[in-house]
Amino acid sequence: MTIKCNDTAFLIDTVKRKHPDAEERHPTANQHQFAFKCGLIMNIYNTGTVNFQGNSFENHTASDLINVIDMINRG
Repeated sequence: MTIKCNDTAFLIDTVKRKHPDAEERHPTANQHQFAFKCGLIMNIYNTGTVNFQGNSFENHTASDLINVIDMINRG
C-alpha cells in the first residue's frame, strides 16, 4: 500500500513518540524507515510517499499510522 503524507516530519516525530521501540533506519538519503516489533516496516520518502512492507495485512499499527496520515492530510 502506498499513500501520500503532506507533512513527513510530523509523521516521523509522531512515530518516534508513539512507538519508541520501533527501529529507526536510513537506508538511503531520501528514505526514512521504521521497523516495528510486529513485523511491519514503514518507509517514508522525502517526496511524501509512504509505503508499508512486511506484516501489513490487517495490522493494527499500520491502521493507526494510516489514521495519523489521514489526520495530517486533512490539516
